[in-house]
Amino acid sequence: MDENEFLKSVQEKLDKMAEYDCKTGIANLKNRNEIVDLLKIVNGALARHQVTDTVSNSHIRFYADFIGNILPPIKDKKLSHLIFDTYFPTPRLQSYYHFTSFAAAKNIITTQKLRLSNLRKRFQDGEYSEFYSDHGMDGYKTGGTVLGIDCSEKSIMSEIFFLSLSSSGIDYVGDTKWNDFGENGEGIRIELEVITKHNDFREVYYSLHRNQNCIPLLKDLFTEIKTKYDVPFNFTYSSKIGAFYIKGQFQNENEYRFLIKRTSDDYNANYLQPTIIDPVENIAYIEIPLISEFANFKIISVQPGFNCSDDDIQEITQLITSTDPTIIVRTKALEDYGI
Repeated sequence: MDENEFLKSVQEKLDKMAEYDCKTGIANLKNRNEIVDLLKIVNGALARHQVTDTVSNSHIRFYADFIGNILPPIKDKKLSHLIFDTYFPTPRLQSYYHFTSFAAAKNIITTQKLRLSNLRKRFQDGEYSEFYSDHGMDGYKTGGTVLGIDCSEKSIMSEIFFLSLSSSGIDYVGDTKWNDFGENGEGIRIELEVITKHNDFREVYYSLHRNQNCIPLLKDLFTEIKTKYDVPFNFTYSSKIGAFYIKGQFQNENEYRFLIKRTSDDYNANYLQPTIIDPVENIAYIEIPLISEFANFKIISVQPGFNCSDDDIQEITQLITSTDPTIIVRTKALEDYGI
């Protein structure tokens, strides 16, 4: 870079800093003079969508380039919790079910570890990205770096790992958990007790099941704030929310997801090293112990699928006897009724 190019680069940075400082000054004025109107918009949207609580100026504010609750001085993330708790409730069931292959079930019992795949595994199904498309949040499409963190869709999906669980231990006729996740009945259904230690264990939201193609509250907040103030609404945990949203209507609509985001600010998961299984698509998995700082998982029972061989049933029974005889080995699932 010659001297002229260097001076031009410096000037551009100075101009951007000056522009940002100007925007920040305007935002500070709005926080003094227009915060009441902003709160009317936000609390009005909450009330219309049956959220009985409200937020104050300690929960949302104007920033230079957006309106939200991400940066200081906002510390209380109440607004984000209201959104999550309304549409993605924290599960309260006594047990959950995980349909998996015979080999995976053996590995879980032997190693006492669970394998979580990253969201790139579901990219071809349109998951995650459809949430942001449906709600007009295109920032993850264009990407960019914020505070040294890659905010592109591909990067974020690569860092969020999930375990899918079902609230139903019965696979009804026409329901496909055994076929889709249990090796066409050759696999195993594991019953788990889950005691989570973070907030990233949530019920999945199926949009079309509710005759909607979006989350109405968020759609209103995004639209109304952008229309009135010409800046986007942005909130803490927005990068995770797409992992709990599925645009579709399925017969298996009793799914729960346990998430670990390696770059989360709420807990330390960055030390978990992913194992890459598809370097082109960046599909990977992590493993966590059944008892960890993220959650306690206890295996209650296992059930062989309707196509599980007698040899496999005997093998897993012997494995359980030698490792944890408190685990119940249930009778083989019935093909006609999937139970």
